Amino acid sequence: MGAGSERKKLHQMACELAQVGAAAARRHFGRTFAHRKADDSPVTEADHAAQAAILQVLAVERPQDAVITEETVAEPHRHMTATTADHCWVVDPVDGTRNFHRGLPAWCTAVALLNGGRPIVGAIYDNLTDQTYSAVAGVGAWCDREPLRLKEQLHDADLTIAIASGRRRGLPPVVQDWLGKYLYRNVGSLCLHLAWTAAGLVDAAFAWECKLWDIAAGAVLIEEAGGIVSDHRGNGLWPVNPAAYHGEDLPILAGQRELHARLAATIRQNGG
Repeated sequence: MGAGSERKKLHQMACELAQVGAAAARRHFGRTFAHRKADDSPVTEADHAAQAAILQVLAVERPQDAVITEETVAEPHRHMTATTADHCWVVDPVDGTRNFHRGLPAWCTAVALLNGGRPIVGAIYDNLTDQTYSAVAGVGAWCDREPLRLKEQLHDADLTIAIASGRRRGLPPVVQDWLGKYLYRNVGSLCLHLAWTAAGLVDAAFAWECKLWDIAAGAVLIEEAGGIVSDHRGNGLWPVNPAAYHGEDLPILAGQRELHARLAATIRQNGG
């Protein structure tokens, strides 16, 4: 099988995995009980059900691959380790767990595939719209079957940044300046922020407290739609060593090229 055919197959699998996970989660919507993890963030039966559904497919279809997931993997022996596998799937079974638990339908399921520490395929299923955002590195990005391509010619008065909460570490002071210059949104799901940035529904996304599973799928979406993805200072995020990753925060700044450059410059100027 050629490289192009292989990427196409993996892209289709990522989309299907995101949809499978979301379907498993949806069966619990409106009747979940939240437990608290060590970092005090909530986790519900839906998170575990969605992750289990995704990992079941991967264990059967791609046993040669590793996995990194937000929740604990119940049967790690069914997957290769990140030190030995060429490919590593990164799974966020329910992004927007607080929304999900409270009955807000703003949540999604995100799946990405890393090769050489870089995301080469990503898919995000948006429960709000029943749409799947997806991308293949070097090929393109789509919302369902519609190609995504960012436009740059927006008036400054309309520029909108999706800013994730930063309660644990506190957001950098420069964010307060942004709130006075730009419109801003926070829907409670960074994966949705990134998917919507790729689709041009917002113009940039920033998050200070986020993990690999929050950003891997959205990053390839934005890059393939013509945007820029970096850490908060404008430095590259990739490669990430899956074998050495243990849940550390990976701050992200992503969006239209000109706006991204402008925002990254303000962070550097303010010592962020």
